[in-house]
Amino acid sequence: MNQAGEGFTQGAPDSLDLLLDSLYFSFNSQDYRRCIEIATRILANLASVGLASASLAGASSGEAADSAGAAPESSAQNPASDATSSPHQNPESKNLKKDSAKADSTKPSPANPDSTKIDPAKIARVWFVCAMSLYYLGDTARAIEYLSYARDLAPRDEPIALNLAELLRLQGEPALAVQILSALLPSKNPDLYYNLACALNLLGEKAHAKSAYQEVLKLSPNDKDAAYNLANLCAQEGDTKQAIALYKRCDTLQARFNLAHTYTLIDDMPRALALYKSLESSFLPRPRAPQESEEAYNAYQDSRAEFYFNYANAARYAGHTREAERLYQTSYAITHNSAYVINYAYLLLSVGVFERGFSYYQERLHLPKAAMDNSRFFDSPRHIALENPADIRERIKDARVLVFYEQGFGDSLMFGRFIDMLQCARKFVFVQESLKSLFALRYEVVDRGFDDFDYCLSLPSLPYVLGISMLADFAHNASYLQGVLRARESKGADLANVDSANLNSANLDSANVDSANADFRHCEERSDEAIHKQAKGEVSLAIHRDTPEPTHQSPSHTSHTPSAQAPKRALKIGIFFHSNPNFAYATYKSIKLSMLIKCFEQCRKQGLAFTLHCLQPEPLESISDKHCVKERATTIAELQSDAFGDEADSGQKIFGDIDSGADFAKACKTSAKPAKTAKPDKLGKRLTLHTYKLRDFLDAASVVAEMDLVVSVDSVAAHLAIALGVPSAVLAYKRYDWRWGELAHTRFRGFCGGEVFAQSVYGEWGSVLNDLRAYLLSLDSST
Repeated sequence: MNQAGEGFTQGAPDSLDLLLDSLYFSFNSQDYRRCIEIATRILANLASVGLASASLAGASSGEAADSAGAAPESSAQNPASDATSSPHQNPESKNLKKDSAKADSTKPSPANPDSTKIDPAKIARVWFVCAMSLYYLGDTARAIEYLSYARDLAPRDEPIALNLAELLRLQGEPALAVQILSALLPSKNPDLYYNLACALNLLGEKAHAKSAYQEVLKLSPNDKDAAYNLANLCAQEGDTKQAIALYKRCDTLQARFNLAHTYTLIDDMPRALALYKSLESSFLPRPRAPQESEEAYNAYQDSRAEFYFNYANAARYAGHTREAERLYQTSYAITHNSAYVINYAYLLLSVGVFERGFSYYQERLHLPKAAMDNSRFFDSPRHIALENPADIRERIKDARVLVFYEQGFGDSLMFGRFIDMLQCARKFVFVQESLKSLFALRYEVVDRGFDDFDYCLSLPSLPYVLGISMLADFAHNASYLQGVLRARESKGADLANVDSANLNSANLDSANVDSANADFRHCEERSDEAIHKQAKGEVSLAIHRDTPEPTHQSPSHTSHTPSAQAPKRALKIGIFFHSNPNFAYATYKSIKLSMLIKCFEQCRKQGLAFTLHCLQPEPLESISDKHCVKERATTIAELQSDAFGDEADSGQKIFGDIDSGADFAKACKTSAKPAKTAKPDKLGKRLTLHTYKLRDFLDAASVVAEMDLVVSVDSVAAHLAIALGVPSAVLAYKRYDWRWGELAHTRFRGFCGGEVFAQSVYGEWGSVLNDLRAYLLSLDSST
């Protein structure tokens, strides 16, 4: 290359070749301030003869020294992972490497001394070295500016483009990064594809990001970073088989950690637990090393807490309750993370340790309030969050108290059973809009702007305030809405005295409540010892049952069905099969309508007489698209008067498998699509499903109250049936919610009510439907 130019005399102190040698030597020696001084001289000389496209304005050695701070730490090359709930984090790019700015410092043969030409690539490399020096001194903005100058001069220079694109990505400009890197394709440089994949991932272009990572592995098969990040993308998309293969290929600590998490996701618990156990030695407690920064030591501690938290979740899912307890305690003893404490509370509640469980469940109040409904109430000085529940009860006993909803519809309905137990001068209730008309039959319901109260409490905090400690207390008043609909229909009925036996039983004896709290002690968080009461030196997580477990009554024995001596009649069975897709694990909780209908068809063949009634608020066509059942639009008045038949009218709509849905509030606004028709010969052998226009929960309750049995997935319909005193069969996926009971059981009575039929194999409903069929046929034999 020619490198002589006008203004540079060969052999002189300021000749270009000597200055370039000095520039590269200073950069490789990490003397970045000296680099800027030399670059300033070179570019100033080139500018004086019109050979530099721009000058280092404002970048004199003095100014650079004043404006640049300490050099920032470069990004860790091994991508970190968020192991708190899902270890798959957006992957990191290859870090900016100092050796990427190295240039060929050997002296080429000098050109004609009179030549005024100079290779633009040489000038570009000066800008490049100066830019990277500024970056390592902390001046990212000017580093990007000077890299842009360099790229203008040498648009195909990969190191320049790579570093410019990466700095732009780190500054929140991934689209510009993609544009710069794409201009260099195709390439033989795996780092270019790697950084392109990272920028694409930030833009949400997962498919293109995966393709770019695959190109990296073609060019560099041993690149563990690319394999790890590609595994994370595969796991996020549900391609667990490919994710597992890639994690194994990496064989790094982080990859093995994520591999254990992936095994947990697919419910391969033996492999997950074995891997977690083998990894525990890598997360042992240790003192801070003499040369270790506080930041690095805290990061290690955080990674330890995340490891034990994920390990605890896996142990709980596997049914290893005591081991899960130890691991949860270890995780939050290392780092007080609210998520760790809340999950520990779920474990305690699922095994009936209610008093301590609800105490730890209060940790949710420490979560960011912006993520919670009704944050204004939580932020209000009238919101009570005292540590001692007895103090709260004393404070509110003569006060006007607002009880407000905090979470979903199911939570409002389940925790609503505790409203009557609250002792205060006057109670106001604020619930979701679509629940107001139903709750107004029982309580003094107010609107969002209501402000005439002394104190406020959220519904999920009521069991903590009341000191609920035993299963009998938790199950008490479960059917708190039973009878309210009949009272509404009775002309001139006094709603204050609705179902007096039910209302009177709702008020727990105050002495009994206080005695339940007499033994309460606030649990300090400890990691090396259990926090439960000990008996004979052993930790006990056994279910606390002070009374025999409730015995389920068959529908034929309930107050709203005929007596056993009455002639047999068809059972009215309500079904709810599709969980709200906006809620966690909705896909896992939902069951295909076609599967449920097949179960009922088998029951019909075996002689069970019944009619089916849909409790979904959505039009069927929005959640089912295959022909498996005849729909008959029925009014609530027809249902209440039994003025309907089981045979479908001509031209009925036919639906089946579930695709999507909405919650009650949204579904009430959804208009039905035009009816589809099917030939009569295809309808004759199909079951009829009666559907209703449900505007709110009062409409839903009017339908549920007429049922002999409600068959529902773990969703709001089950809680509504329980609150109305209607027998319910809950179809639960394997990792069901704490409110039903301890995990790893398949057939049991739920804590909050209902008969629970849970999966024995993750994601498979066959055994659940077999148990349901046997249960339904047993009801027929008992009528």
